[in-house]
Amino acid sequence: MARSPLLSLLTAALVIGPCFSQTSEDTVLQKVLDLGRRDNQVMRWNDITSNRFGGRYTGSDAYNNATDWALWQLKQWGLKAWKEEVGEVAVGFNRGPWFGKMITPSEKALYFGTPSCTAGTKGVQRGPVVVLPEAVTAFVALITTAPGAKKPEPAQVAALEDAALAAIQPLKARIQGAWVLWPGQNEGFARDGRKDTKMSKVVSALAEWGTLGTIQSSKEPLKIMDGSVKSWEDLPVLPDIKLTEKQFLEIKELATKGEKVELEFEIRNWFKMGPVKYHNVIAVLEGSEKPDEFVVMGGHFDSFDGGTGGVDDGNGFSTAMEAIRLLATSGAKPKRSVMLTLFAAEEMGLVGSIALLKAHPEWHNKISVATARDGSPSAITGFSVAPSWYADFEKITAPLKTYNAKFPFELRKNEFPSMRPEKAGGTDITVFSMHGIPTLGSAGSNPLNNHNYGRDWHTLLDTYSQVVPFTEHQQHTAVCQAVMAYGVANLDRLLSRDGLFLPDGLYADFQTTQGRVMTTLDAVNLPAHTRHFVALAEAKLPGIQAQVAFTPGGPRPTPKPVGKVTDTGRRGAEAILDSEAALPLAGVILPPMTNAATEKGTKGTLGLGSGNHFFLSLPGKNLPGKTTPIGNVIAGADTLAKLKKGDEIRSVRILRVGEAAKAIKIESPSSEVPKK
Repeated sequence: MARSPLLSLLTAALVIGPCFSQTSEDTVLQKVLDLGRRDNQVMRWNDITSNRFGGRYTGSDAYNNATDWALWQLKQWGLKAWKEEVGEVAVGFNRGPWFGKMITPSEKALYFGTPSCTAGTKGVQRGPVVVLPEAVTAFVALITTAPGAKKPEPAQVAALEDAALAAIQPLKARIQGAWVLWPGQNEGFARDGRKDTKMSKVVSALAEWGTLGTIQSSKEPLKIMDGSVKSWEDLPVLPDIKLTEKQFLEIKELATKGEKVELEFEIRNWFKMGPVKYHNVIAVLEGSEKPDEFVVMGGHFDSFDGGTGGVDDGNGFSTAMEAIRLLATSGAKPKRSVMLTLFAAEEMGLVGSIALLKAHPEWHNKISVATARDGSPSAITGFSVAPSWYADFEKITAPLKTYNAKFPFELRKNEFPSMRPEKAGGTDITVFSMHGIPTLGSAGSNPLNNHNYGRDWHTLLDTYSQVVPFTEHQQHTAVCQAVMAYGVANLDRLLSRDGLFLPDGLYADFQTTQGRVMTTLDAVNLPAHTRHFVALAEAKLPGIQAQVAFTPGGPRPTPKPVGKVTDTGRRGAEAILDSEAALPLAGVILPPMTNAATEKGTKGTLGLGSGNHFFLSLPGKNLPGKTTPIGNVIAGADTLAKLKKGDEIRSVRILRVGEAAKAIKIESPSSEVPKK
């Protein structure tokens, strides 16, 4: 019996229809992707903040005016938006333009900057150059201590200060109305420091005698950060000029030879009576089902003002702004709320993010995940997620894998729990981690992501123009953030916090040629071999890489290997890691090694052997005989499977998590030979 045309049509609809149907969620997501291609406005938000308001130094008119604009703009998108007071500065600072040139012996423009909260000139000021005596150089070298270095004794400082003051006394007449070449190398901060701005006797004398200002040598690109002003009665009075090293040395050489050198500067640094309050800016796209749960995106809104903050952190907050605009404009109604945070005073010590989470403890367990970009304007080309997140993120990020062929997307599984930070440091996102709030890391690499962040970071080059070549990167990042936020906000639960942070205890973290391996260590019983291994690994012995504070764009030390894989099969061991140079055991009296032939670590085992070796076995495999097991592998078993003879063990780091582990005092067993 032949089907009627109507029945055939209905049957086809039933069969084919579902293949072409779209949920409302899919429709919104498609709008986000389309809008991200044809009307992406991420660069507009950076342009406005960088070039309409300028560098947004905390307590400046530029910062406060920019927050007013941001609040207005976010409300235009239909978002619930508000400002929250974070703090206040005693004295505000506003920067105007600055000019400088050499007049004699030849006229040429000078390239320089001045830190925020330092004095400007009194209009256009011209004068000769004076080189200070070596006694001042010795004094400045003493008081200019590197971060973390031991501070000099007060008596030593006083003695060199008095010597420097005595040395400049004969120059009093010449110093009046002159520019003084200040010793040392500029590191970005003001001459008299950032926190303690009390003038030394030398600087006080220069100011009292009518010096026009000091000029200090600076490597390029010029790093320009800030000083500090405690009160209106304590305003700085002596301009603090940071000049390129090349021009500084040229001027110094001429002046040292006795030639007349005349310079002219006009520096418009202005102050404002305080207190000047400053604020975080917060906006929320409210959730349809769980409005009190959040996915957080953001970046810090302040900047140093030698530049205009186009890179640090214009590229960070602007991508988050555009991401939430894409969602709002596309009609997104996620189950959870999506929150945008523009943090205040990050450059002052993460003040805005600390204040936000202190003011809202009720949010701590309600944030599914938080991101706060602060770095290069490179494109997001992947995410690194915990194993418990991986299945969800495979679905969430699926559209990104084919979205832009220039930036192929990669989702990585990160099996390594991190140490939960105990204090804020680096950037705003660490404040969230301090409170145990899940954070999301970007992953992946791309040859197009070739921005030199260190060149712009806290320098005069931190401007919008440095981000323009990365326009497409910024646009792509905004789309990635929008897709991620929307997907996580629509999950039927908050993201799991299991496995994100290491529980209290003692761990060994190995970096190898093939990757990373992490093991437990017995922090409860602390057997002798464990104590000895920890003592050696924590000692600053040759070959063990110490933790170095990250300086964006700074030189990265090449780690010296602590050992090499010398075998991958001997006596049943899958990897024998020779540490002869770094972990010498000779002459140390330890209890006899136990025979570990029957010891099998279900996740791999770390063991200490006689001679100069420590060992790592594959999961389920035996350690070699005469080896004492001291830990089990908890992450990086795949790395062990790839190790081969000749691979390097690049570093061994002991992780102490929790107060109990940090309180453990570990000394290696005695190296004295017992008396008979």
